[in-house]
Amino acid sequence: MSGGAGHVADMNNRMKQNRSMKTSNKSKFKSNNRDLNFSTGKSEKLNFKKVSVEELARIKTEIRKKAKSERKKERIIIALAVLILLIIWTIFLA
Repeated sequence: MSGGAGHVADMNNRMKQNRSMKTSNKSKFKSNNRDLNFSTGKSEKLNFKKVSVEELARIKTEIRKKAKSERKKERIIIALAVLILLIIWTIFLA
């Protein structure tokens, strides 16, 4: 008995065939390319738009309004979830 060596040989043949069918042999698939994923250490200076004081105040109030409505939605969802869980809990205990 070969002890499963035929399965290993079949696996190796399939891997070899798959490699030969690959269309892309670019360097990004071949070697260690960590240098492409990390920065060089040079920082870029950010350019922010110049906004008037009134416009900045309007933007801030708009952001605060959106945050307040999001918090309200979250509280309603949590309250409904707790209410549903309590109803289910009382049904199963009864």
